[in-house]
Amino acid sequence: MVEIGFILYFSTLFVIYVVMTIRDSLIKKNKSAKIRDLKISKKKMVENVLHWCELNHSIPKFRGKLSYKINYYNHSKVEGCYCSYNKCIIIYLTPEKSIGEVVDTLLHEYKHHIDMRTQKEVRLYSKQLNEFGYDSHPMEVVARQFAQKYRDTCFKTFKNNWL
Repeated sequence: MVEIGFILYFSTLFVIYVVMTIRDSLIKKNKSAKIRDLKISKKKMVENVLHWCELNHSIPKFRGKLSYKINYYNHSKVEGCYCSYNKCIIIYLTPEKSIGEVVDTLLHEYKHHIDMRTQKEVRLYSKQLNEFGYDSHPMEVVARQFAQKYRDTCFKTFKNNWL
């Protein structure tokens, strides 16, 4: 009787281990999936993320429409950038980039769109860039935190349509 209990106990532990391992590997696989693995166009993916941002982190309508530009090559220094003058996010996409990285970059740049509403805020950004540098820049720190906080939620919203 004790032997059957041990067998059932260890069998249950083994099944739990296998299920957890498979689940973890699927999560890692999805997050590390590459842009080339998308079932939809890169343009549609970018539009999905920006639309998600507008729905979940809206800003006043008088700000004007946010636009975007996709460059299909690597930039030597940045993954993306935000131009406050024309309210445009520029994203650099290559097939080897992970979908998670791209979502993170889009969220990061969207946060800049939220934070740099006026020329005064843009001038403050430039002043602080000279004062703190990029890595310690208060707006960059906040944008990285914003992207980290919401990237998994955003990714999960679309992963079934994307992969």
